[in-house]
Amino acid sequence: MGCKTCKQKKEKVTQKESINSIGNPLKESIAESGVNNGVFIYKLFAFIVVIISLPILLVVLVLQIFYFFFFPKKLEKITLLIRNFIKRTGKKYSDKQKEKEKRRREKQFKDNRGYEENSELVNVVDVEVHENNN
Repeated sequence: MGCKTCKQKKEKVTQKESINSIGNPLKESIAESGVNNGVFIYKLFAFIVVIISLPILLVVLVLQIFYFFFFPKKLEKITLLIRNFIKRTGKKYSDKQKEKEKRRREKQFKDNRGYEENSELVNVVDVEVHENNN
């Protein structure tokens, strides 16, 4: 009951309260999932990776179309060269990693005793067997 202006004021107040009640959980959820959890950093990293990879992908696709239209006979040779290059690069990288691991292991176990002929490790008896004939 009351005048129209009072009712309008009450309606505006209730509308503001409903907007605030909707807005507060959103603000809280954004604040909670922001930098605190590190989700924002992952999203930023993913965005940067996509932005960097798109131009590279476009260049590769344009080159493929170019070769397909202008060099169809040489396309098999080119793909074979690229494939072999990638394989050789991967093999070199894996060999380098294996050599690095081998050097690291040699350095780590340099001072350990070995299994040479007169070493303490060769002459050790691990298990002694006692036979009981009862």
